[in-house]
This record gives sequence, C-alpha cells and structure tokens, in this order.
Amino acid sequence: MFAIARARRDVTGAAEPRGQALVVMVGVMLLSLALLAVIVDGGNVLSQQRIVQTGSDASAEAGAIVLAERLAGATTPGSGWDATVEQKVQQSAAANGLTLQAAYYTDICGIPLRADGSAALFNDGTENLGVAVEVGSGALPGGSATTPDCPSRTVGPVAGVMVLGQKDVATFVARAINVQSIAVTTRATAVAGYLQGFCDASEGEWCAVLPVTIPAFVPFCDNNGDLDPDSNDDWVTGVVYTIGLCGNDPGNIGWLDWDPPGGGASELTCEIVNPDNPAILLPSWRYVVQTGNVNGGGPCTDDDTGVVYNGVEAAIRKYNGQIVLIPQFSPPNCNPGPNETPNMPQVTVPPNYGCSPPDQGGSGQNQWYRITSFAFLQLCDPSMPECNGLQGAYLEGNNQAVCDQGNGQTGCLVGKLVHILSTGTVGPGSGSGTGTKALGVQLIK
Repeated sequence: MFAIARARRDVTGAAEPRGQALVVMVGVMLLSLALLAVIVDGGNVLSQQRIVQTGSDASAEAGAIVLAERLAGATTPGSGWDATVEQKVQQSAAANGLTLQAAYYTDICGIPLRADGSAALFNDGTENLGVAVEVGSGALPGGSATTPDCPSRTVGPVAGVMVLGQKDVATFVARAINVQSIAVTTRATAVAGYLQGFCDASEGEWCAVLPVTIPAFVPFCDNNGDLDPDSNDDWVTGVVYTIGLCGNDPGNIGWLDWDPPGGGASELTCEIVNPDNPAILLPSWRYVVQTGNVNGGGPCTDDDTGVVYNGVEAAIRKYNGQIVLIPQFSPPNCNPGPNETPNMPQVTVPPNYGCSPPDQGGSGQNQWYRITSFAFLQLCDPSMPECNGLQGAYLEGNNQAVCDQGNGQTGCLVGKLVHILSTGTVGPGSGSGTGTKALGVQLIK
C-alpha cells in the first residue's frame, strides 16, 4: 500500500510542472506579441503622430489665414466669414487625411472665446471648450475687446483658430489581439496679427503693393532672354538685388491686373501712384496681362500731392528708399484659354492647386500666376550707400549698363530685400495717403 501511494504522488507531481510550463509559455508568447506590437505599431503611431500634427497645423493655419484677410479689410465673402473659415479648415483637414474633431475660435493669445468675446475659461484659468464658439457655428465671437494681454489672460478680438484633429492608424501586429486601429489625436492653434516692423498698424506705417510679380526664387534670364527654369537660389535678406526683366516664358516680371479682364497694362501707372489693390490672401491666384519691360506707360496724378508721374518707371521711383510689397509667384501658372473670360482658379492642394492639367503652362502673359509669398523690398535710392547711386526702377528699355546680368537685360528693379511674408495676407490699397497693412499667421501651440 505504501508503494502504491508513493507511485500516485510521483505521477501527480510529474503532471503539475507540465501544466505550469504551458501557462508560462502562453504568457511569454503574449508578452512577446505585446512587445512586438509596441515596437512595430508603436513606432508607426509615433511616425503618424508627426504627420497628423502637421495636418492639424496646416488646418489651423488655413483658418487663421482667412481671419488675417478679414483683419486686413477684405470684402466679406458671400457665405460669410465663419462659413469661409470652416470651408478652409475642412478642406485642409481632408487634404491631410484628418478627421476634424472640432475647431474653435481664439484671440491672438490662443485663448478660446465665448460668443460674447469673453474668455472661455474656468475659474482656475483652464480652457472650457464646452462654452467656446466652434468654427461653423454660424458667427464669429463678438464683443468689444481690442487690446489683448497674454500674460494676464486678458482676451482680445477673434484672431485665431484652434484645431483638434484625429486620424485612425491601422495596426499591423496588434490586430492579432483584435486591436484594429489606434486613434492619434493632435491639437494646433494658429493666430493672425499685424507683422511688426513692416507695414504694421501699430507704427502707423504702410507699404504700397506694386502690381508686379517676381518668382519666389532669385531669377536669372537665360540666353534667349526668358526666365531660366534652373534658377533656384533662395532670396537673402539684406542683399541688394538687380532684378532683370526676362521675357514671356513665363516671365520674370509679370504685370498684374487687379480686376481682369478689363484695363490691363494701361492702368499700371495709376495703380502704382495711387495703390488700389484688393486684399491678397496667401496663397491665391492673380492675373498677369503683360510680362517683361513695359517701356513707358501713361501719366498719372498723385491724388494727395497733385504731382504728375509720367510712366511706370517714374511711378515706381516715387517709392525710392521706401519698402514696397511685391507679390512672388510659384509654378504652375494657369491658362484658362485665350478666348475665355478669366476665372479665378481655386487654390487647393498640390500638384495642380485648382488648375486643371490641360490649362497649365503656356506663355507668360494673360495667365493666372499662383502668388505664394510677398517680398518686402526697399527700393534703392541714390542716397543709400549700399545702392551705389542707383534708382529703384529702370523701365525705359535703355538701361543695359545697369540691368544686364550677362544676357542683355535693359530693364530692371533694384532694391534690398528686407523680409519675406510666406503665410498670411495683405490688406487692400487705398490711394497714396494710406496703404496696405501686412498680416502674418503664426502657429503658437
């Protein structure tokens, strides 16, 4: 009996370790799977986090750019400002593959706003998004606030957009344990305000917008006198540039018509002397009626001083020594057809930016150019030491000694680059006594 009982204990004792090992093995496999999921899916989520953050940043900036246009004095869109902001935010979110959880209006400090323009904050200073005005609610926040103070949390008028974005990232390994996707959420706030030091309202300064456009890269004319497509040098602030007038393909200098198709190059002198540009959003499309050297232009009287300026060259020299705003273009240009009334293409996403492929390209004049930035150019004046006695414009067609860059250019603009505005808008011109305010857009969190 003793032997039999001992044998049973041996059998039982041998069975127990085998069952425990199986449990341990399953646990190790699950742990290994979890670790693999952390490495593979976690790494993918981190990578997607950066992509989603970029998309949220772009969506917030898209809304803030519209608010910048509003602050600059642009005409209210037919659908209203709130609907326009919502459209741009949604459009950017969709282009970046995001689900827009919500978007809220803020002041320039990034503080969410209630309908009456007061701060949507709890007593402890934290955000109360439950009472904040959402983009697409039908109206912008109101109120009479004018002077924000960020450190004290004193709110100002509506000037920004906060975006909460989300993207569901599919898993690779974690789906084995029935985790099909992981939600990645990000947040971004972009605000619009006057660009301090350059045509800003606080200093009472303004800049004239010249009705010309130059490339977003430093241009150089090829041996045929056309814009060299291989030009790709970046503009450098503080450098005095001689900007030669290339030919028509697509044209280094494009003379803009603010209200196509009527008027055109014949209006240039007065549009320079008494600026009347519309508010210009970045990016946007603008119509070029002529490229190269205009060689003259009709006379125009300054509305304030009564001084008569004979031609485009004299009109631009009115601003010698001053900072002017010059729109900069990037490809593609757009051609709706020589016999068609120009229709403003929609600026959307690359590579076509709203211009259908059959309409892209063509000669430089009578084209839509995609304006992506503004150059703040201080036009040369003989009194500026760095200008070596030069004027700001040579457009009479007989100035090869000044303008030639090696390919026979006879016309040019000469000035020092002070700044480049690449995100934001500029306000409308309003004659020779007042002028355009430049507003920038900045991500703050």
